[in-house]
Amino acid sequence: MDAQQAKREATNVTLVGMFFDLLLGAGKIVGGVLTNSFALVTDGIHSLTDAGTDIFVLVVARVAHAEPDAEHQYGHGRFETLGTIAMGIVFFITAAILMYDSFNRLRFSEPLPTPAAAGIVIALLSVATKEWIYHYTMRVAKKLNSSLLKANAWHSRTDAISSVAVFIGILGARQGYLWMDTVAGMFVALIIAKIGWELCTDSLTELVDTAVSKQRREQFESCVLNIDGIRGITDLRSRSSGGKIILEVRLLVNSYISVSEGHQLGELANKSLISQFADVCEVLIHIDPIQHETIEDESQLPERTQVIASLKACWENLIDQHSIASIDLHYLGGAIEVDLVLDVDVLSMATARDLEAAIETEPHITRLRIFNKLHESNHESASS
Repeated sequence: MDAQQAKREATNVTLVGMFFDLLLGAGKIVGGVLTNSFALVTDGIHSLTDAGTDIFVLVVARVAHAEPDAEHQYGHGRFETLGTIAMGIVFFITAAILMYDSFNRLRFSEPLPTPAAAGIVIALLSVATKEWIYHYTMRVAKKLNSSLLKANAWHSRTDAISSVAVFIGILGARQGYLWMDTVAGMFVALIIAKIGWELCTDSLTELVDTAVSKQRREQFESCVLNIDGIRGITDLRSRSSGGKIILEVRLLVNSYISVSEGHQLGELANKSLISQFADVCEVLIHIDPIQHETIEDESQLPERTQVIASLKACWENLIDQHSIASIDLHYLGGAIEVDLVLDVDVLSMATARDLEAAIETEPHITRLRIFNKLHESNHESASS
């Protein structure tokens, strides 16, 4: 799913939730006034705060699903993470206010009028509606793997739970147990605080680049190692952004394959991981030759230009410099292996031995392989 489609789905589900939040909020406040239910009025205010967070989600989701740009080259997923933390803080503040108000009412409450039975109907209607909104939003959140939409879904569920508390409070008040309303409010506050804590801790682990679990790592490694040609994995690092995973993988391959074949193996690993795991959005591949894995420092080896100049100087009186088609260097095992390709039809064994003996004074070179260049005419006849 592309970013634009994800943004549309996130916007649509939030707009639906906001419409019902506004409708329920106004209905519960009016119903609470008419039925003499203070708890119902408070629950209506809670629903209106849900509508406020819906607006917040709309703004953040628009930013979070925007395409990468020059200033945010890995995308804008962290904006969603920050938005989730902000919503978690809102949950904490809401829980603290509810707890404080409930505690004061438990200590200093004055006798209240008995709520009308119609308040029970409104509370049950609110429970049913908010539960539907929760499941609808959570279904889309899981589809998009959006932590912000999951947070908004849980916010809807807290409203449903608070409506259950209102239902119990009104029912208890009608039976003469006025304290039940207050205790139920304190219970709701604790649930809201727990959800806020989980939202904040999950998002903070993402912001500090916490790696995926050991089980997920093993799944990623198994996927990569099933590709023919990949000999192993020297390192796999992971981090999250907006509910998506970014991987950095160092692959071990045969030391003598070409750069293009190594690149092809990296592309296969990239496509395999992204196709098999929906939450993986980007894979950064680094290719390591097998002999390279045990070398801690190869920085002391001379650079290519220096090596080529030394080799040509050693071979100056042995072969025509114009007959050298290419010189390929392999930096392996803390040393250098040389592949010399000559543009000649036949090379005598004596000349080959002389070429090898001439570079014995080069301490970093441990092996020389000599090849004759395959001429175009020979290639065509071989193909036919």
